[in-house]
Amino acid sequence: MKPTAWLCSLFALAAAAFSTPAMGAGPISKGPWVQRVTSGSAVVRVEVEPPAPATLELGVSAAGTSLDGGNRVLESKEVKALHSFLVEGLEPATRYPITVRSHGAPKYGAITTAPRDDSGAPFRFLVYGDNRTDDAAHAAVVRAMVSSASDFLVHTGDFVSDGGSASQWQTFFDIEAPLTRERCIFSSVGNHEIVDGAGIHYLRYFGPTDPSTLPDGGAKAVTPEQLNGTFRWSNARFFLVNGMVDYRTGPSRDWLASALTASDGEAGLVWRIVVVHHGLWSSGPHGENQLLHDAGIPALLRAHKVDVVLSGHDHIYERGAADGIPYIVSGGGGAPTYKVKKPREYSRRFESVRHFVEASASTAAIQFVATRPDSSVIERCALRKSAGWDCDGETSLVASASASGAAPSSSSSSAPGPAPSRCACRTVGAASTSIGAGLGGLAGVVLLLARRRRSMRH
Repeated sequence: MKPTAWLCSLFALAAAAFSTPAMGAGPISKGPWVQRVTSGSAVVRVEVEPPAPATLELGVSAAGTSLDGGNRVLESKEVKALHSFLVEGLEPATRYPITVRSHGAPKYGAITTAPRDDSGAPFRFLVYGDNRTDDAAHAAVVRAMVSSASDFLVHTGDFVSDGGSASQWQTFFDIEAPLTRERCIFSSVGNHEIVDGAGIHYLRYFGPTDPSTLPDGGAKAVTPEQLNGTFRWSNARFFLVNGMVDYRTGPSRDWLASALTASDGEAGLVWRIVVVHHGLWSSGPHGENQLLHDAGIPALLRAHKVDVVLSGHDHIYERGAADGIPYIVSGGGGAPTYKVKKPREYSRRFESVRHFVEASASTAAIQFVATRPDSSVIERCALRKSAGWDCDGETSLVASASASGAAPSSSSSSAPGPAPSRCACRTVGAASTSIGAGLGGLAGVVLLLARRRRSMRH
């Protein structure tokens, strides 16, 4: 064979090895994914292409629990792309198999309901965020997470680079399918989800039970209740906060204050956990969320005894305590990691690495295990009420609050300032690096095969 012909054949073989059928293709393009789970209800969503009716079949649990004495079928008869099924009358702490169908094709998943609020039952959840940009890295994190026996997912935001890109959302759901088809995903909205002005695409997938109630667009048309949220799981209350707005006055401040106040009198509540994309504290390039500090949010959280703040935005793992409150930054879900030149004085551990965090909650403590995609552990920590962090030999690392409750300013002159951000947070439509990465991988395979051919000749 002539050298040029052999090389062309080699490229063809390598290209065939790297090519895969378009993910998401077929009647059911996204889902099923589970939303808004309580101890007695859940929302299941599915997107179909082309638009068509869809059905959801709820099976019998392993304990024999069912609705209507057997499998229950819910129908969405309207010809449309996105279907949202509200399933009610479920038993607490129960797993139900589900099957969704459209165009006759089935896909499978499961609903796991929350325990009763007064049960005090232990539970487990996974924390991660900032998946955007590197699809291969995102997929590696997901593969590591799938083996966890977690009850649900907590996403810290920035699912995609461009919240208005249908193709990027498709890629997200393709990669996440092994997780989201059997675990409810709760999330805080990221800045990359609201680049279209109102986060309408994000809300279609993770917003109100009935997506048809959403406005056509425009930031003023979206209410705080749609880009914020709260849920109860056993003895914990989670607050999902949009951190990209002004909290000094107005509806967002009113919503957060009202939600925190309502939790003060909840029976059996042990843990209060805030999830916000751009967090209050970070040693990464983005640093602290000045909007929240200017609005006095740390004092508001302390007043309502918030136990921990989970965030992303900076593509690092970090754990610390500031202004009287422990925090974790988990932004290593796939986006390029950020370097930290010098941690802030309140930081206790940081690493520029892709990762996720597994949390196991009981009445006594929440155990956090930060894990890399290769399953190696970054650190193991326990958070106990009013006792601070106890992590890998560190004992009772409490937040930097005085006995009077006043905390030193986390933006004092002694703290190193954040480096300039490398994230074009308001830029949309940027080209994905996955194509370049794929071509680089293809070239590497071609070079390897060529070397092996030469070695065989010799």
